Amino acid sequence: MRIRLVHTQALLLLSAVLLAVLAMGALSAWNLRNGFSDYLATRDVERLEQFAQLVSENAEQAGGIDSLETRGVDLPDLFRQFGRMQGSPPLRALRDAMPRPEDSGVFSTRPPPRPVDSVDAFKDRVAIYGLDGHARLGRSLPHDAHNTVERPVRIGNEVVAMVRMTKLKPVPSEVEIRFLNTQYQSIVAMAFVLLLIALVCAFWISGHWVRPLIEVQAATERIAHGEFDTRLKATRSDEIGDAMRNINQMAEGLKKLEGARRQWIADMSHELRTPLTVLRGEIDALIDGVIAQTPQAMLSLREEVLKLNALVDDLHLLAMADLKALPCYFEEVDAQRLVEGTVQRFALRATQLGLTLTMNAEFEGSVRWDAKRIEQLLGNLLDNSLRYTDAPGQVTVTLRSGDGAKVIIAVEDTAPGVYAEDLSRLFEPLYRADASRGRSTGGSGLGLAICEQIAKAHRGTIRAEPSACGGVRIILELPRDGDGAT
Repeated sequence: MRIRLVHTQALLLLSAVLLAVLAMGALSAWNLRNGFSDYLATRDVERLEQFAQLVSENAEQAGGIDSLETRGVDLPDLFRQFGRMQGSPPLRALRDAMPRPEDSGVFSTRPPPRPVDSVDAFKDRVAIYGLDGHARLGRSLPHDAHNTVERPVRIGNEVVAMVRMTKLKPVPSEVEIRFLNTQYQSIVAMAFVLLLIALVCAFWISGHWVRPLIEVQAATERIAHGEFDTRLKATRSDEIGDAMRNINQMAEGLKKLEGARRQWIADMSHELRTPLTVLRGEIDALIDGVIAQTPQAMLSLREEVLKLNALVDDLHLLAMADLKALPCYFEEVDAQRLVEGTVQRFALRATQLGLTLTMNAEFEGSVRWDAKRIEQLLGNLLDNSLRYTDAPGQVTVTLRSGDGAKVIIAVEDTAPGVYAEDLSRLFEPLYRADASRGRSTGGSGLGLAICEQIAKAHRGTIRAEPSACGGVRIILELPRDGDGAT
C-alpha cells in the first residue's frame, strides 16, 4: 500500500509533537516531584530556624536555658507559642502538643491526619539539646548528620543550646500525594490537548504544503506526455512557488524547442530539396537528350553537388557544435593582420558588386585565437553583407579594443536593413528575414549560426543591431585569450 506524502508528513509532525510532549511531561513531573520535596525540606528548615529564634527569645527573657526550665516553660508551651506564630488556633495548638490516648493504644482505628504545614507534623521531630549533647526539652532524637538538622539557640552572641530536628521522611504524605496527582492529571490533560491541536495542525500544514506538490506532479506528468501548454498558477513566494515558476519556464522552453525542431526539419528538408531538384532536373535532361552531355553540363552538375556538399558540411558543423564546443586550435596571432587578410580576400568581390569595402583598425597587438575559425567567422559575416547590400553601398569593418581584455570586431553595411523583431533571430539556423533579404540571392542560411558557435568556442559573444547607415551592424566581442589558458 502506497503511503501518501500528506499522511507521512502528518505522522512525522505528530510523532515529533508526541515525543516533545512526553519528554516535557516526564521532565515536568520529575521536576515537580523533586521540586516539591525540596520545597518541603526548605520550608521545614525555615520553620526550624523560626522555632530556634523563638526559643532564643524565651531563653533570653528567662535569663538562660536553665532558667527557662526552672520557670516551668516546657516544650509544649513553646509549641503553643509557635503555633500562634504560625496562625494555628490556641486550642488546636494545645491539642497538637498534647498526646492523644488513641495514638499509643491498639484501639486506634485510623492514623491521625498530619497536614504538611501543620505544627503537629513538626513538633514530634524537634527537641532542644544542651551543649553537652543531652536532651533538655523533648524526647531524645538520634544524632545523625544525614537525617537531622540543628540550629543554635543564642543569648546575645553566645550559643547556649541546639534545636535538633529529624528530617521529613521521603515517603510523601496524603496532602503531597493529592497535590502531585492533581498536577500529574493537569499535565496529562494538557498533553492530550496539545496532541489534539498538533493533529489538526499537522493535517492542515500537510494539506497546505502537499497540495501544490500534487499539482506539480500532475503538471510534470502532462508535460512528460508532450502537453507543453501546461502551466501552473505560481502564486506562492517560497521554494514551492519557485519550483512552479521553473516548471512553467521549462514547459515554455520545451514548447519553443519542439517548435524549433519541427521548423528545423521543415527548413532542412526544403534546403535539401532545392539542390536535389536541380540535380535531378539536369540529370533527367541529360538522360532524355534535352541537354547535350558537354563539359559545361558536367560543370553545372558539379556546381550543384558542391552547393549540396557545402550545405551538408555546415549542418555537420552545427551538429558538432550542439554536441560539444567546436574544436579550436588556439595560437598567438596578430589580430590586425588576421582581419586585414580576410578583408582583402573580399575586396575584389565587393568591387565587382559595386560596393565599397573599407577597414578601420584601432587595435594593435597579438591575441590567442584559432586563426582559421576567426577567418571563417569574418568570411561568413562579409559574405552575408556583400550578398545582401544594395549597390552602390558600403561595408565597413572596424577593429578596436573593448572593455578589459576584450577585442571588438564590427561589420556594418548600408541598406537594406532588417526589422527590429528579426534582429534577434538572425543567428538561428536556416532563418532569413525574407521581407528584406530574399532567398533568391543564395546562401544556406547557416552562416550566422556558425558564427555564433565560433564566438562561443572563443568565450565571446556576437549580436546584431541596426546600423546608422541603414543596414545591419554585427558586433563580435572576443577576449584576447580565447581559450583562457594564459
